[in-house]
Amino acid sequence: MELSAGVAPVSLPLMVRNRQPAETADPRVTARLVEWFGRARSYVDAYTPADDTHLPDPDTSLSRTQLLSLAIGFTGCDTAESRDQRTYTLVYSDPDLGKRNFQTICVPYYAPASPLRFERDPDGPGCRIVWKPSGEVLTRPRLHAGIFGASSHYYSRVAPDLAELPTAAIISPYSTCAGGCLGCNRNEVGSFTPPPRDYIARHVATVADDYDRRGWDRAELVSVNITTGCQPDEARELEMMLRLIAEYRRQGFTNAGFFPFTYAIDSRAAMDQLREAGCLGFIGTIECVNDAERVRQWGRHKGAITFEQHLGKYRRARAAGFGIVETDYVLGADSYEEMLRGIDALSAAEVAVVPNIKRNYSLAQLDSNHPDIWEMDARYIADGFAACLATYAHGTIKRRAARYCVDYLHRHGQPQVTLRDLPIRHT
Repeated sequence: MELSAGVAPVSLPLMVRNRQPAETADPRVTARLVEWFGRARSYVDAYTPADDTHLPDPDTSLSRTQLLSLAIGFTGCDTAESRDQRTYTLVYSDPDLGKRNFQTICVPYYAPASPLRFERDPDGPGCRIVWKPSGEVLTRPRLHAGIFGASSHYYSRVAPDLAELPTAAIISPYSTCAGGCLGCNRNEVGSFTPPPRDYIARHVATVADDYDRRGWDRAELVSVNITTGCQPDEARELEMMLRLIAEYRRQGFTNAGFFPFTYAIDSRAAMDQLREAGCLGFIGTIECVNDAERVRQWGRHKGAITFEQHLGKYRRARAAGFGIVETDYVLGADSYEEMLRGIDALSAAEVAVVPNIKRNYSLAQLDSNHPDIWEMDARYIADGFAACLATYAHGTIKRRAARYCVDYLHRHGQPQVTLRDLPIRHT
């Protein structure tokens, strides 16, 4: 199956080559976003979520509120707050289904041109997204966190009341993210922190101390998603992953299953070592389906791995015995048809495709989106997410952790909680 055009020679990712430190209030950008979001909002209002009540897992469809939060995330928001804080994680509540979902917004460099404004309530965690042309409040989510409050770990599962649970963690001990990758939006906003030389031991000690401070049993941690894919070659990446896993075991996290997120590890031999060390899944990221666009936007360091090479890697991961094989996918860079064909090809390889909506911090990033998303607005997002969520039948880290969360809550005085009561974390 031919999915991509040829790869053009590019040395640096698009966002690095097109930095835009000064803000802009270009009326042409405002007009474009007003038209796009206005049509997206109409689509959301008429949207009928798929009925998944007969299915055991509640992550199989989008609610209207989830779709609205994705459209807001794509558009970006203006705010009167300090521009030093350029990303917020919000919790939205669906009035019809009662579901809560986490979603991030960015405050882009074109924030003055955005038709949306983020406003924080003066007291408490409440906030609102305002439609600037009329002053209408579109939605009233809850502020969960700001990006600069991030540490080298966070707890990825929460109870219905949003209390963090000890069952699952996403960790990034190196630079509080995946090594300061040049193709990441966090590079654009400068949110990385350099790691100390003993970052592995220090990171695990910090997590262990946090468990003790909270009164948690370290044996309750059953899912550790290692997102630090930062080393320049497979040998050093594998060494770092194995050291991390060994340190977690040494610090008493005896029941943890590990899920490495990496684009550097490719060989079956390295995968076998990860499995033997206690890794239950293998995670990658394809960014987009189109090979030329991946290089243009994310640079050769990550982007030169072709779509077919990604497929081969994930097939090797399945052959190595990983029960969960996932890839992150960023909606927005591909044509609508190429997006759906790529998701189908990944699903045929038994890969769960975890969707993310593209955040646009700069005008260069905004212009890098495929014309189809501008023409199809929220339908592009809804159909892309629907196709991705259908691949979750192959197994995901989220589903595994969610089941452990329900069991944990049952054992701790909340026997009424079900999978459908847990907040959704589509990103």
